[in-house]
Amino acid sequence: MKSLMLSLVLSTSVIAFDKPALLDQEKTDTNHANILKEEILEKLFTSLGQTEFDTAYINAQQAGIHPQALLEARFLNLVDLGDNSAIANLAPELIKNQQSFNPNHSEVFVIKDDWAAIVHYAQALAALEKNDTQAFKRHITEAFWLSPRQAQAYGPHIEKLRREQAMRSIQLPLQQTLMSQKDQALTALAKHTAGSRAVILYFWNPMSQAIQLELPDFITTTKTCHENNISVLAILTGKYPAMIDDAETIRKDDAAQAKCIWLIDSNKDSLSSLLWVRSLPTMIVASADGQVLFNGHPSDENFWKTLEKLSPGFQRPNSIEK
Repeated sequence: MKSLMLSLVLSTSVIAFDKPALLDQEKTDTNHANILKEEILEKLFTSLGQTEFDTAYINAQQAGIHPQALLEARFLNLVDLGDNSAIANLAPELIKNQQSFNPNHSEVFVIKDDWAAIVHYAQALAALEKNDTQAFKRHITEAFWLSPRQAQAYGPHIEKLRREQAMRSIQLPLQQTLMSQKDQALTALAKHTAGSRAVILYFWNPMSQAIQLELPDFITTTKTCHENNISVLAILTGKYPAMIDDAETIRKDDAAQAKCIWLIDSNKDSLSSLLWVRSLPTMIVASADGQVLFNGHPSDENFWKTLEKLSPGFQRPNSIEK
């Protein structure tokens, strides 16, 4: 799958394998070699994020592909893999090659500022690795200034950092009452979490296609949490006339096997607002006393690591893709 950053970069770029094939009817050895290089480049950039990348990269090296293009491919492959730590580790090499950048040797970056932007992007991730918020803010701001069209790639890192900072000062209001989706009874959160090692709040809405696709994983997760004495509260959030009816259909039919409590978020002083829930599904993991330990998407590795810390015997279900 093509990475977000690569998609943004390519929106105004011309890469080698998009160039028209050489039309020299004599097909000299030089032309043949150039065509072969273009095929190798095409394979290199279309294998980003895939197991074939390492082989394609070795072939590109052996074919004499310019080092700048090879570095670009390595960077974009890590972006596609979502390996932020590896991108951070690549920062020194990117910085070293910044001054020598030449658009004539680039297969992706037409403008020098776009290349400079990813150098700052890598430095921003390196700053995050060191918990240096000021350095992160400085480099991510510079990256945005140099290449604003890549802002969609920077945004999630800013959002995650700000959310984590906010969660440090937020306590789950265990005395707050929410309505039961099943019978509309009002009950304090504390009653649903009493005696549990921790609690998971799963914010969802039946209109979300992603939630419908990931419902089997959610059901499996609730069963594993139940076995580890971790309460799961499914919090219905959103506003539209038939929402509760649609949610009830899912609860009674598609998610009947889920080991969780089904609740409806309040319209006033909502938990989704307090906990910065901006996308669905969102998982919140909180300790028994209400300290927020994780806030993010259930596919985030840190979600599972948090559960493993809370319950040393917790094992991520094999049925959920890693």
